[in-house]
Formats: sequence, C-alpha cells, structure tokens
Amino acid sequence: MTLSSGKRNVRRHLKSILAMMCGIGLLGSVSACGPVGTPPSANVPEGPTITIAVSNDEPGLGLDHEGEYSGFDIEVAHYVAQKLGYAHKQIVFKPANVASAVDALEQSKADMLVSALPAVTTSGTGRQFGTSKPYLIDPLGLLVPTRLEHDFTDISSLQNQNVCTVKGTADGGKIISAIPTVKIQQRDTYPQCLTALLVGEANAVAADAGILHGLASSVVEHDVTVLGDGYSSSSSQLAKTIAQVSKVRHAVMIRPSNGELTRKVNTILTDMVKDGTWQKAANTMHKDIGYSPEADLNAAMMRR
Repeated sequence: MTLSSGKRNVRRHLKSILAMMCGIGLLGSVSACGPVGTPPSANVPEGPTITIAVSNDEPGLGLDHEGEYSGFDIEVAHYVAQKLGYAHKQIVFKPANVASAVDALEQSKADMLVSALPAVTTSGTGRQFGTSKPYLIDPLGLLVPTRLEHDFTDISSLQNQNVCTVKGTADGGKIISAIPTVKIQQRDTYPQCLTALLVGEANAVAADAGILHGLASSVVEHDVTVLGDGYSSSSSQLAKTIAQVSKVRHAVMIRPSNGELTRKVNTILTDMVKDGTWQKAANTMHKDIGYSPEADLNAAMMRR
C-alpha cells in the first residue's frame, strides 16, 4: 500500500466515525456535523428584524410553499416592511391563523399582522390594537360543491345546512344574524373547512371571496365553486345576499401603541397605490387564483 492511499483510507475512516458520532448525538457542536465551508451566519438576518404574522394556507393571499411566502397579503407585508427600513432578509414571517393572530401580537411574538382582520381587535387587557386603513375589502361568499351549486338559490337553501367558518372570524355570527336556522361549524383553518366540504361534513364554506377563490384554485378536479362566480342567476342571487351580510377587511394590525406607527403604515399604503405596486399585486392575484378585488369596494385603493 502506498503512503497516499493509506492517507486516503485514514480520511475515509475518520469521516465514517464523524458521521456516526453526529448521527447518535455524541458531538456537542452542531457546526462539526455541518457541511465544510458553510458560514455559520448563512440565511441568518443581519441587524434588526421585523416579525410579521401572516396566513400561510391561503393561495393567492398568504401561502407558504417550502419556506417561500407568496400572495397579495405577503406583497403588502413586504412593501410595508421595506418602506419602514427593513431589508428583505430582515423580514421574518410568522404563520398565524385568525384565532391565534391576536395572541401573537399581545405576546410580542409578532410586531404586526398583515391579513384579514380578526373579529377581536383588542388585547386581553382591553387595549385597542392599532389598525391601518383597509388595503383590501372583500365581500363574504360561499364555497359549495360544483355538482350542487344550482341547489343554492336563495336564503331558504341554507336553512338547516352546515356552513363551515374559521374560528376567530365574525363570519358565522353574521350569517346566523341573517339566517337563524343555519348550522355553523367552526374549524381552526380554511383548509380544514375545505376538507369538511369535500368529505360531506359541511354543505358550504363561508369566508371572504378572495380566500374562497384561493381554496377553489387548490382543488385540481374543480369539485368546488365560489357561488355566483359567473354562474346561473339563481345561484348569484344567494351570493348577492351573502355578500350583503358582511364585508371582510384586510389591514395591518399593530401592537397597542401611540398611533405613530399606524399613521406611518397608512402613508405607506397610499404610496403603494400611487407607485402602482398595489395594482401589480392585484394583477398577480388574478393570475394565480382568478380573483380580482371588487372595484366598488376598493375604489380608494384603486384610485391612481
């Protein structure tokens, strides 16, 4: 055996021993088990960070795909954070559903929420969270099985029907106020409501129209339909009635403060409209999920 081949054998044995020790946790240093040459600060934000609570399961609005966030709400969050002076790497997204968003702010796990506003906008101590002007307003809508869409004609169609809504929203209460005989089922997330619809545990899902279009786009077989979305007049009549029940506002919610940051965010949202970024994000949402903000509800944000 030559000297060089002997050295190679020794190196191979050392690597094998090192791999075994890493696998059973005998090495205290994580860096010792990492790839050689990887900087310890790779992918770590430099300088101060801003943590933003967002949805991570709403296609077209807030979606996390293998660590990459995308959607209309995400574009707004990026724009606001960068205008506040944070670089892209300094923005940390924290997934939060509607029910947990307030806790994330109150417990200082997030600096702000960029999403559909939850039903509760005050802290546990009664302090009001700062809330920006809405950057998106959607009507309430219904997602139903495509094969049954023509069965939903008017309010009577929902009597004694199971409608799934998400905890933390006011959607269920608003529908009951209009249709007292409806049965509201609550789930933690919108995908859970979608599953309940697909397996027959719910007859419809209620949410804002943007969220519903995102859910519908995620079902490849097109087994679900947003009621009244270009279909028969009988179906759209119920859709119009539900749309009048509630308007869902997407805004930036901030931990209780003196209001200075809220005023800054409002100015930033105005700039987002003026420079065309808002419309660009809206165009992308339409391309991704086939939904565009309703002009009459979003006139303030569409005005150039």
